[in-house]
Amino acid sequence: MNFRNIPVLQKLVLTVVLMGVVATAIAAIGWRELSSLTTVMNRVGASEVAAREAMDLRMDVIAISRMTYQLTLDPANADFVAQAERRQTEMKARFPTIEAAADATQLTQLAAVKPVMDAYFGKINEMLTVAAAQPFDPDAMSDALAKALAAQLVVTDTIKVYSTYSGEQMATMRASAEASAFNAKLTLAISAAVGIIVGVGASLLIGGRTIVNPVRNLTQTMSELADGKLDISIANADAKDEIGAMARAVEVFRQNAKRVAALSAEEAARNLSIVERADMMSLLQAELGSVMKAASAGNFAQRVPTDFSDSELNNLANSVNGLVDTVDRGLAETGTVLSAIANTDLTQRVTGHYEGAFGALKNNTNAVAEKLADIVAQLRGTSRSLKTATSEILAGANDLSERTTRQAATIEQTSAAMEQLATTVMENAKRAQDANGNATKVTISAEQGGAVMAQATGAMERITTSSAKISNIIGLIDDIAFQTNLLALNASVEAARAGDAGKGFAVVAVEVRRLAQSAASASADVKVLIEQSAKEVKDGSRLVADAAERLNGMLEGVRSSSTLMEGISRDSQEQSTGITEVSIAVRQMDEMTQHNAALVEEMNAAIEQTENQATQLDAIVEIFKVNETPTARRGLSRAA
Repeated sequence: MNFRNIPVLQKLVLTVVLMGVVATAIAAIGWRELSSLTTVMNRVGASEVAAREAMDLRMDVIAISRMTYQLTLDPANADFVAQAERRQTEMKARFPTIEAAADATQLTQLAAVKPVMDAYFGKINEMLTVAAAQPFDPDAMSDALAKALAAQLVVTDTIKVYSTYSGEQMATMRASAEASAFNAKLTLAISAAVGIIVGVGASLLIGGRTIVNPVRNLTQTMSELADGKLDISIANADAKDEIGAMARAVEVFRQNAKRVAALSAEEAARNLSIVERADMMSLLQAELGSVMKAASAGNFAQRVPTDFSDSELNNLANSVNGLVDTVDRGLAETGTVLSAIANTDLTQRVTGHYEGAFGALKNNTNAVAEKLADIVAQLRGTSRSLKTATSEILAGANDLSERTTRQAATIEQTSAAMEQLATTVMENAKRAQDANGNATKVTISAEQGGAVMAQATGAMERITTSSAKISNIIGLIDDIAFQTNLLALNASVEAARAGDAGKGFAVVAVEVRRLAQSAASASADVKVLIEQSAKEVKDGSRLVADAAERLNGMLEGVRSSSTLMEGISRDSQEQSTGITEVSIAVRQMDEMTQHNAALVEEMNAAIEQTENQATQLDAIVEIFKVNETPTARRGLSRAA
């Protein structure tokens, strides 16, 4: 099929369709890139929510760990059971949100977290059971606390594996989103440039080679006909489009001019004497030449005079004038419509009555205007839809940017709180170490006090033994005094029997008796005091033994407290290490959130650029004036 045989309407329609296809392709490429970028951003948002839930999960573990220490110090607090149940319920409720954004590896890691977490919950429940038992058993509580802390380490390490992998995945998705944004901008720029080049090239190729050049050649041919060159050939007369129809019409002019010239020559040869006819023929030929020259110059206002005395000449002049009128009206209306189209007015139509080639030209021109109006209406609808879509995406992206900014601020506050908590825990660990050292000193002092109390008990026992011995000696002295008193009495009796010779001995015997009585009285007093002292020493020994027993009980309590304080100190250090790791994870999340915020800003810039391009396309389409006809409305409906 020869391209020049295609009607002008179809050529123009082909050009417009090609430009529409290019514009549609650009819009489709932009939509695809924006959809891909939206998908990536949705994945990033879901991953951020999952990361936040995972961080809350680790915070719950820390909160439960703190509760276990509080439970050890205050087992009678009944609120710990409700706190434990609430924390366990919240931790289990976080898993659906985390699993919703997890890949296969993360699901495997989460599946490993659940059983160790259930085991940890079991150890916590065992601690609650020990705390509720009566009487309270400190050793059982220490054992349950050690088991709970061991289970906590397993839970923390398992969650840490998931958090580390999730952080790496977040970094990968962030890089993917940045690459998608760059590809979207690059693709839109390249597709726009290619579309402009293709549209301009196609317009120049189709319009220049198939419309402008043939019309220029036809104008040159008409100028030569106007100059009287009737033996030239008419180019494009075999074409099947409107240019070919115009060329065939010019061929008609040429054939008529040749007939006129032939008739003039034949008449002049047959009747050279008829000068008037020759003059009329010359005048007619001159008029025809003037009209043809004006027509070749694009002026169809001149007409051939019809006031000849020869009816054949008048008929020929009327035929030529009718042809010029038809061409003038057809070209004028067609030019008006094409000029309106060139001035973006698609409402003008050819309304005159024409037949043949001019009728086809009328139909084709009107069809071109209708098709252009339909295409412009569709482009207008598509531009509005694209602008609406980009506005909605921009609004969503702005909302995402705002939420990302708020999340970054929240994470920054959380990071500061975690750092403050880490400082507090480290200070508590230091205080626990100091308390442990003081408890150790107290334990040593208590042990030394116990040793002193044991020595005091031995001393009291020795005093009791010595008192008993002294009491025995006093009893012996009392017996001696009693015997001495009896001997003095016997000596007095014997002295009385001796008479005057025994008076001196009697006096001595009385004094000895008095001394024996004084010794017996003193020994009796001393015995009473010794017995009272023995009783007091016995009571003191009993009190010292009781104090030693109580001191031993205090010593056992101090040793248990020292063990607990040592465990609290060790676990506080481990908790400080865990909080430091959580702080590092929070800072990493803060950095990732900052990167995501920057990515959202870049996406907003790309969407704004796309929206500006859509606005430019809308402005280009809006310059066309179309009728709100059912056809145009159908075009808008299809575009919508």
